Amino acid sequence: MKGWSRRHGFDGLVKSPSTAGAGRRRLQEESAVPEKGWKLAYHKWLVWGAGLCACAIVLATALFTFSLDRCLRTPAPSTLVLDRRGQYLGEIPGRDGRLGYWAMPRDLPERIVVATLQTEDRFFFEHPGVHLPSVLRALGQNISAGEIVSGASTIAMQVARLQSPADRTLWNKLREAAEAVLFVRDFGHQRVLRQYLTLAPYGNRVHGARRAARYYFDKPVEDLSWLQAAFLAGLPQAPGRMDPHDPAGHRRALNRAERILHSLHERSVISGVELEQAMASDLQLVPRPHRRPEAMHAVLRWSELARARPDAGPILRATLDLDAQAKAARILRGHLGRLRYRGAGNAACLVVDRQSGQVIAYVGSLNYFDEKSRGAIDYARARRPPGSALKPFIYALGIESGRFTAASQLADVQVEFERERGSTYRPHNISHTFLGPMLLREALANSRNIPALRVLAAVGVEPALELFDRAGVAEISYDPERYGLGLALGNLHVTLEELAGLYGVLANEGRSLPLVFFTDQEPGRGERLLSVETAQLITHILSDPLARQPSFPRGTALEYDYAVAVKTGTSQGYRDGWAAAYSDRLLVAVWVGNHDWRRMNRVGGLTGAGVAVHRIMNALMADHQPHRKVEELFATPEGYVARTICSLSGQLAGPDCPHRRVEYFAPGAEPVQPCQVHTHVAIDRRNGLRAGPGCPASEVEMRSVVDLPPIYATWARRARLEVAPARMSPLCRGEASGPEVRLRVTEPRDGSRYVFDPDTPTDYATVRLAAEVEPADRPIVWLVDGVPVARVDYPYEHRWSLSPGVHSIRAAMLNSRQVSEPVTIVVRD
Repeated sequence: MKGWSRRHGFDGLVKSPSTAGAGRRRLQEESAVPEKGWKLAYHKWLVWGAGLCACAIVLATALFTFSLDRCLRTPAPSTLVLDRRGQYLGEIPGRDGRLGYWAMPRDLPERIVVATLQTEDRFFFEHPGVHLPSVLRALGQNISAGEIVSGASTIAMQVARLQSPADRTLWNKLREAAEAVLFVRDFGHQRVLRQYLTLAPYGNRVHGARRAARYYFDKPVEDLSWLQAAFLAGLPQAPGRMDPHDPAGHRRALNRAERILHSLHERSVISGVELEQAMASDLQLVPRPHRRPEAMHAVLRWSELARARPDAGPILRATLDLDAQAKAARILRGHLGRLRYRGAGNAACLVVDRQSGQVIAYVGSLNYFDEKSRGAIDYARARRPPGSALKPFIYALGIESGRFTAASQLADVQVEFERERGSTYRPHNISHTFLGPMLLREALANSRNIPALRVLAAVGVEPALELFDRAGVAEISYDPERYGLGLALGNLHVTLEELAGLYGVLANEGRSLPLVFFTDQEPGRGERLLSVETAQLITHILSDPLARQPSFPRGTALEYDYAVAVKTGTSQGYRDGWAAAYSDRLLVAVWVGNHDWRRMNRVGGLTGAGVAVHRIMNALMADHQPHRKVEELFATPEGYVARTICSLSGQLAGPDCPHRRVEYFAPGAEPVQPCQVHTHVAIDRRNGLRAGPGCPASEVEMRSVVDLPPIYATWARRARLEVAPARMSPLCRGEASGPEVRLRVTEPRDGSRYVFDPDTPTDYATVRLAAEVEPADRPIVWLVDGVPVARVDYPYEHRWSLSPGVHSIRAAMLNSRQVSEPVTIVVRD
C-alpha cells in the first residue's frame, strides 16, 4: 500500500489513522464550496438533455409521419396481346418485368372478395387498418416461439408493404401499421380492398386477381367458380411454394383452396351444396402461356404497336391469326428448304385482308433464333430493292396521264436514255433479249424493262415518287440524281410492309389501304391515289395469264384457278426475290433473299417468292371468309368500251392480222384506225425491194408483210421477221431510191479513253464497234483513221484491235458517199 501510494503521489495522505482522519476532514472542508457548483451544473445539464430528447422525439415523430405513404399507387399495368381468335400472342410487362396490375372491375366480384377476406383478413371491415387482437395474438406467438412466426398483417398493412417493399423489421412493421390506418381513414375499406386485389402477388410474376384469373384460367375474374376463387385467394401467402404449374406447388395450392372452402362453409358463407359442387368441380387450369416460335417477329411488332396505345386497355386483340401464321411459316420453311442449295437464306411474308387491311399473318423470318441466317432481323421491315415490283404503278401513272392505254405500242428494243449530266444509259431486260413492238398490257404482264422505262420517261420521275410517298413508302429522296429512270427497275428500296401497302392501293381500287393491326381499330377509308378505272385495269392486266406470254408460259406459279392479280420482282444480281398477289379477299406478299445481300443462283421473283405466294394463297383462301363465293375473274373497268384489236399494233384488227384480242378503253380513247402494220406490199421479185408503178407487172409480187417503223428494223432482222422493205426498187423506171439513209456510230462513245496493255493478247485487246443504220438493208464499211478495217452486214458490229494513239472512227455505207459523223477515242500506252 505504501509503495503504491508513493508511486502515484499519495504518500503524504497515507499516515496513521489519526492523521488520516484529520486529512479527510481538511479535504472535506476544502471541497465544500465546489460541491455546490457541481450540483447546479448537473441540474442544468439534466434540463438541457431532457429538452434535446423531447426535440429528438418530436423530430423523429415528424420524420416518421412525413415518411409515411399517404397515396394508393399502382404500377403501370402490363398489356396482354391476343390473336384474333383469342390465342396468346405475347405480353408487354409492367414494372420490373412483372405481369398484371390490372384495375379491378367497377363492381368487385363477390367470390374472389369473400375468399380473399377469409384467407387474409376476415375482420377487415371491423378495424381501422390494424386489428389489435391479432397483434396481441401474434405477439404472444412470437414470444413463445422465440422468433417471428406471425405478423398480424391486415389487408391494409399488406397494401402498404406491396406499395413500398422493405425488410421485415420492427420499424417497417410500425410504418406499415401507420400507413394502413391512414389508407383506411383517407380512402375507405372498399378502395383499400380494391388496391390489394390489384397488387397482390399470385406467382409467376403475376400481380392482381384480374390478371391471375386470365393467366391461370383464361377467363374474366367475374366468372371464377368457388374453387377457382379459393385457389387464387390462397396463392399470395406463398406464391413461390404454391406454383400452380409445378406438381408439388399445385397440390399445396389445391389443399389450401379446399381449406378455404371448408372455412367458408363453417361460417355459412356458402351452403353445403355449393361446397360439394366446388369440391367436385374441375379446376380447369390452363397451360402456361408461351410464344410460338414462328410468331416471334409478330410478337415484337405488335408489342411495339401496343406501346404506342397506352390507353387502349390491358387486353388488346391483334388482327393476327396464329393458325394462318403457322400455315404461312410452314409453307415458307418447306419452300426455302428446296432453295437452300441455290443460295436462298431467309424469307418473310405478309398476309392482309383485302377489304379491311387487317394483317392476318406476319412472318419476319423463318427462325428468329437462327444466327447463321440472322433470323433475328425482321425482314418484313428491312428496306431492300424490289426490282420490277414497282412497275404496275409506273404504268398506272401513264394510263392516268392519258398518254397511254392498255393497247399503246411500246418498243422493246435497244435504246439509250440521256442522264442528268449528259451521259447516256443503255438498259437491258433481265433475259438480255428484246421482244420488239409490245402493247402496254403485254409489256406489263411480261415485266419488260425497256417499255417500263419509256413510260416512266414520259410521265416523269417526280410524279412517281409522289405516288409512292403518298402510298406510304418512307425514306424517299427527292434529289433529282438519286433514282432517275432506274426507279422503274426498283432502285427505290422498300420494305415488305410498304410493298403490301402499295399493292393494297390496287386491291382497294385506287385508294390507299392502311394496314390494320388491332381488331378494335376501324379500317381507314384511305386516300384516293388512282382512279377506280385505272386500278381495275391494272388488276385485270396482272391477272391475265395470256398477256404474260412468252416470258411466263402457262402453268407457272403465277396462274391460279380463281382470279388473282400477281406481280413479281427480282433485284439486280438475284439478290432479292419478291412477289405480291391479291384475290377477292386476301393480299399476300413474300420476300426471299439473304441478310448479307449475297447473290442467289437465279432465284428470282417467280422461283423464289412467286411459288411461295401461290401456295400460301391456296392454303389460306379456303378458310378465310368461306361463306363468300370466290371470284373467278376480275371485273373490267366500269364504263370502258371493248374493242377487238391487233395484238401487234394495238389498232383495230384488220383482215390480215393473225393475232387478235379484246381490249378495254376509256370512252374516247379507243382506236379508230384499222391495223396499218399487217398489210400487203408490192415487191420487186428481182431484188426484194418495194415495187413502184414503174415496175413490170411480171416482176411484181404482192406479199403479206409486217410494216413496222424503222425503230424495229434491227429487232426484226434478228427475229428473222419478214418486214416491208423501206427502199423502192431502183430497177423500176422513174422510182426514187427510197428514204434517206441514216448512219450513227453508237459504240464506242465519242471521247472514250482506253489503256493499251502490250501484255494482253491481241484477240482480247479490242473495242466493240457498233452502228445504227436505217434502213438496215445494206452493208457498211468501218473506217478507222480513214482506213477501211471491216465490211459488215446487219447488225453492223465489229471488234477492232486497239493501238496507241488518237483515232477517228466512222461508218460508211457500201458503194455510197454517205458517212457517219466521226467518233474520236484515245488509246494510251
